[in-house]
Amino acid sequence: MRTHRIRGRLLALLITGLITALVGVAGCAAPAPPTTAPASPGVGADGCVESFDPAADYFPDKQQLEFAKNLKIDYHGSYQVITVQQPVIGGKPESYVFLRCGAPKPELTGAIADAPVITTPVRSLFSGSTTHLPSLEALGRLDVLTGVAAKAYISSAAAKERADSGEVIEYAAAGTPDAEAIVAGKPDVVITDGLDSPAFATVRDAGIGVLAGAEFLENDPLGRAEWIKFFAALTGTEAKAAEVFGQIRDDYRKTSQLVADAEPVDLLLSQPYQGVWSIPGGGSFAGKLIKDAGGRWPWQDDPTTGSINTDLEAVLGKSAKAPIWINTANWRTLKEATTDEPRLAEFAAYKSGQVWSPSKQLNEAGGNNYFELGVLRPDLTLADLVAITHPDLLPDHPFTFYQRLP
Repeated sequence: MRTHRIRGRLLALLITGLITALVGVAGCAAPAPPTTAPASPGVGADGCVESFDPAADYFPDKQQLEFAKNLKIDYHGSYQVITVQQPVIGGKPESYVFLRCGAPKPELTGAIADAPVITTPVRSLFSGSTTHLPSLEALGRLDVLTGVAAKAYISSAAAKERADSGEVIEYAAAGTPDAEAIVAGKPDVVITDGLDSPAFATVRDAGIGVLAGAEFLENDPLGRAEWIKFFAALTGTEAKAAEVFGQIRDDYRKTSQLVADAEPVDLLLSQPYQGVWSIPGGGSFAGKLIKDAGGRWPWQDDPTTGSINTDLEAVLGKSAKAPIWINTANWRTLKEATTDEPRLAEFAAYKSGQVWSPSKQLNEAGGNNYFELGVLRPDLTLADLVAITHPDLLPDHPFTFYQRLP
């Protein structure tokens, strides 16, 4: 589960280039109300269809995806078809039918004939990753959160309060989803962390929808942020999602424009781990952020969407003189770096003390808000990076995620 990937796979992603992954008739039994009054005729204040009209359009606020490539949303009157192109790394596309509550189940054919049908707006949701929580919070729908994989890694104060309210259960504290706990909790849906688990077969058999949370496979920072629209489709908050994402997009572009005409700054990226130094490729999520922040690195012309594995000697040969070092993961001080590998002191950035890590908001359990809020708010990450690469353009910038290692 992706909450624990914050210390495992997500920490590894930082090291390896960083920022470089119910079938039946739908009823209207007290679903969670939308945040705005429904605009479609025949729909009650709770968002449910009261008098079904097969010719009516029950989704007046249709979402358009601008950056997300791993997600698709199609509209069909009383239901949406949500398709996750790659639910797990290398996986085949999965589609889900989100049916407006109160509308009869449609006749599904072709590729979606056996797709799970989820009544929306959902009343309860289990989250497999802390990366989902900022979207629910921004949409004003933390109230639908009734289960989390592990509470300890949550950074958001509001999400912590919700998780500790007694209305939210923990179902994978040891790292593996507990099928019995999920089934007993009776959520409408479980959003995965982008990994599969044998427990999910039992959950599906119990009639609970299992949906892939796979925003981490988006290579564009705004593409990951745009997954807020996935949660909006579940909670009936499409208009709010458009507002929130629109502001994030505009702020990201505005910050990137600051460095559009500036001379790119040479950067040293990542750090060695068990003898391997993994550098983000030019087509990766990390690479996109670095370019948009006015940075450059020797491997940026490689179109790889993941990481390029190399070694200390190769990095020294190409980045020894880079004035700034970013995206170190597991050091708290400069001394820790040379304790691990004395030759790191040969880098110019180490000598000048310009070593930066996105570890400013790290909690006692190892949960990092960079991996939580940072998914929804790449505009904040980009602003931090621009303040590092071109400090004159953002003087007195209050850093959100990054800090300079002492």
